Amino acid sequence: MADKEYFMINSIVKLIRLLEVLVTRKGFDLAELTHRLGYPKTTVQRMLLTLKSQGYVRQNEINKQYSATIQLFQLGHRVLENNDLFTTAQPIIEGLSRQTGESVFVLVRNHLDVVVSAKATGSYSLRQDEQIGYRYKSYNSASGRTILANLSQSERRRLFRGHRMKPNTANSPTTYSQLKPRFEDIQRQGYAVEHEEYTLGTSCVAAPIFDYTGSVQASVTITGPTVRIKPKVSDLIPKVKKASDRISTRLGFENNL
Repeated sequence: MADKEYFMINSIVKLIRLLEVLVTRKGFDLAELTHRLGYPKTTVQRMLLTLKSQGYVRQNEINKQYSATIQLFQLGHRVLENNDLFTTAQPIIEGLSRQTGESVFVLVRNHLDVVVSAKATGSYSLRQDEQIGYRYKSYNSASGRTILANLSQSERRRLFRGHRMKPNTANSPTTYSQLKPRFEDIQRQGYAVEHEEYTLGTSCVAAPIFDYTGSVQASVTITGPTVRIKPKVSDLIPKVKKASDRISTRLGFENNL
């Protein structure tokens, strides 16, 4: 811990935490931000004014609440544009979306969350359309479980240690013991299927993406209404696996099995 703290700049850590709170909602007043962060009011106010001067925060003239600006999104978009996973996956998932008519997403893991990093919107009028940067718990969906299943057992235990699982629907798993046999099946099959565990009325089929080291980096997921996805799962499985294999290969992964 001492080595980690040696190079850390506390003011930057505080600023990052402020931004992480700001992006969770449309607006916050100064008192609420001060309470949630646990920093002195003057410190929070100075950080907000600094971010405002640089265009990353704005203040509503009527209710005086602070919110993050689109400039933060633009920064994130530039990161994606220069990310190998994004540039490699985007044309492949667009092709998969055209082939199936369904929305296709690439999700990366962040602790126990998964975050949408690329998407291709389906052609149906009734479709799934999550925004880039949207995040949710990994264990409630096929997209997250296909990543978790390809981590080591010790890494999974570390992630879940002390974590109280939050089910999305009545179909969602509520304990780690419920997930363990699913992880084994997913790893053996090379894909995951989920019906209405993340959202009622929605199903998805997912497969893992690996990098040149053989480590799981993300998942590619076909998502749509259960009434449309469920009858054609057997047709979608080889398609999503082929797409994930193509992305993995272009990232340098060599499957020696």
